[in-house]
Amino acid sequence: MTIHLYLDEALTQQVSEGDFSNPEADSYNGTDGDIKGRRIFVANEQTRLAAAVDAVQNTITLAEARFVDGELIIVDGEQMQIESGGTLTPMVQREVSNTAAAPHAADAIVYSGYDYTGLVIDPIDETGTDESVWYRLAPTQAGLESAVQSAPLTLGNKAHDQTISFWRRCTVLPGTPVQNKIDIKLRVTGTQNPIL
Repeated sequence: MTIHLYLDEALTQQVSEGDFSNPEADSYNGTDGDIKGRRIFVANEQTRLAAAVDAVQNTITLAEARFVDGELIIVDGEQMQIESGGTLTPMVQREVSNTAAAPHAADAIVYSGYDYTGLVIDPIDETGTDESVWYRLAPTQAGLESAVQSAPLTLGNKAHDQTISFWRRCTVLPGTPVQNKIDIKLRVTGTQNPIL
C-alpha cells in the first residue's frame, strides 16, 4: 500500500512501519495510571515537483524519492506511471488512463495514484502481552468515550488526494510497569484501486 499514518496534519511526521524509528508512541505514568489521546492522519504517499515539467518530458524531478517502478502517480489531473523509480529523477510514462499530458509547475503535489475503499485501522500488539486492549479508536475525539477497547475502526473510502484523520486513546492502568509504549501498531487495511 502507498498509504501512511502521520502524527501531524502537515504530513511531515510519518509513523514508521516495522522498524520503530518513528513509532506512534507516548510515555506513560504506569505507577499512577495514565490516559493520552492523539489525532492521527491517513494520507497517500506524496511529495512535490522540485522543477516544472512541460507536456513532453518523460523525466520528472521530485523533492523526495518516494515512488517505485510500476507505481501510478498523479500530478494535477495527469496520471503517470513510474518506469525507473527510487530516485529524485524518475522516468515516467505520460498520459496514463487516457489523461492528457500537460505542463506542471514546480512545487505541484505528486500523489501516489490510488484511491482506497474499505479502510480499517486495527490496533495490534505483536510482542509480549497483548496490550492492544489499552487502545480505543474513533473518528472524532468525542467518540473516544464510547469506543470499544481494542476494536478496529472503519474509516471507509479515501480518494488519492484526501487526508482523513481519526483519534487514538491509550489508557494505562495504575500499577502497570510501563513507561514508554512503542510496540502497539496501528495496522491499515483496505483495497487499493487505481484511479480510472
